[in-house]
Amino acid sequence: MRRLALLALLLPLITPALPAAAQAATLTCPVRVDPAAFATEARLGELAEQQETFGPRPTGSTAHAGYIDWLEDELAAVPGLQLSSLPYAIDRWDSLGAALTVGGTPVQVAAPVPFSAAAGVTAPLVHLPAGTGITAANAAGKIVVRDLPWTNVPNLLFYPPTLGYSMYDPGLTINMLGSESMEAPAAADADLKAAAAAGALGVIEISTLPHAQIEGMYAPYEGLPYGVPGVYVGADQGKQIKDALAAGQQVQAALTVNAAWTPTTTRTLFATLPGGAAQKIVVESHTDGMSPVWDNGPLTMIEMARYLASLPVACRPRTVQFAFVTGHLYQHLTGPDVREGGAGRLAAQLDAEYDQGGVSSVVVLEHLGARRYDAVARPGGLPGRQLVADPALTELLLVPVSESTPLRELVRGHIEHWDVRRTAILKGLSAADLTKVPRHCSFGGEGTPYNQHLLPVIAPIAAPKTLFSPKFGAEAIDLAVMRKASLAFTDVVLDLGPMAQSAVAGDVTAMRQQRASGTPGCA
Repeated sequence: MRRLALLALLLPLITPALPAAAQAATLTCPVRVDPAAFATEARLGELAEQQETFGPRPTGSTAHAGYIDWLEDELAAVPGLQLSSLPYAIDRWDSLGAALTVGGTPVQVAAPVPFSAAAGVTAPLVHLPAGTGITAANAAGKIVVRDLPWTNVPNLLFYPPTLGYSMYDPGLTINMLGSESMEAPAAADADLKAAAAAGALGVIEISTLPHAQIEGMYAPYEGLPYGVPGVYVGADQGKQIKDALAAGQQVQAALTVNAAWTPTTTRTLFATLPGGAAQKIVVESHTDGMSPVWDNGPLTMIEMARYLASLPVACRPRTVQFAFVTGHLYQHLTGPDVREGGAGRLAAQLDAEYDQGGVSSVVVLEHLGARRYDAVARPGGLPGRQLVADPALTELLLVPVSESTPLRELVRGHIEHWDVRRTAILKGLSAADLTKVPRHCSFGGEGTPYNQHLLPVIAPIAAPKTLFSPKFGAEAIDLAVMRKASLAFTDVVLDLGPMAQSAVAGDVTAMRQQRASGTPGCA
């Protein structure tokens, strides 16, 4: 690295007129990241702890704005980065508290449902179990009690020939006949909409987990107002409510959500590192989240930018643009008619630039090194389950990659080289539909809009059970695994620089032609 640095200083003096491609021939550019030149585990830990000091970061909040400012300061210290921002005007939803009494007895509330109506209502309770629709006949004039569902996805789906392209699990830690599961607070979206349509007055969502593990839970995050107030309660509080209902008599409840809508601005931050060509590799993650693990992609991006900026320009054949996107927790960022968030807005822009040669590919980084937590029975006969960390494992890292065999093999090689265990390289995270382009509409997270806009995409994401709760901090990240993943995807970006665009794109080129000829895309 010292020789590279010396050459970088001397080369402009020796060959000032030499083009970038010719300069590269005179250099020994790295074929892999030198781990000694990359951030240590301790450095990543420091960044995660600093991120945690901002606390929960709903879109447009003071904490979110402060976090973006901090990222900008970190990036400003990297030589050669060009910083810019794209602002958005939104009406921020601020929680000012919530309260619940059942039969005159106070019940502890874990969190209001984000964007639920600011209102105080008193009405009888009705428990409508999973599978029972919320209708005017059973819910009008009442406060609906619902149990949050758990999603279960069979592990076999992550193996070839289904959604899987390759699986890296050398320790054989994955039960192929088992499943991955997590609680799904996103179901509250359908519940609150159905309740408002049915004339219900409010919704209480009961978690399987204890209050201490879901306090401050934040989901769903559409960015549109619901017509009724809604709250989450923990397993003990849920039992308290159900015990009151078990007597068979009508139970009155009083539910209050205090909230305010405040006009504000939020922004996507860009840090551009010029390369030998203007065509961009875009590295993206979001900045709004509840916990360090939810959006630790920006921490890796800081160190990736620092490493790539240390190389001579001749060793960066393409420009690399780091996009720190807003609006992940405010999906209707630009209005009620389009659900896209900041990622969707950027994807549309890159889609328009792609055919003119302005964009090569997109790498989206989410939830790197997420520790595995198992949901186990609570001790002492307490209701529900609790999350307990597995000291030996991280969550399965799902890596959907666009329809390009060279691109998938590139990712596979670096995952295995850096020993990023429990990683599934996928064709997508939804069933294939050969009548549409792309064939797989979902990439499971922030990578989805780029995939749907027919851009070559690599989008690692895990599904930790701790995701929606700010009660889990930096301890929910395995820093050793996060570092391995950071090294692997920095190598991916390094190799994307000189890779032929035809190999990067693979079948994306044909799918874009099909779209232009009228083949439908994803809804």
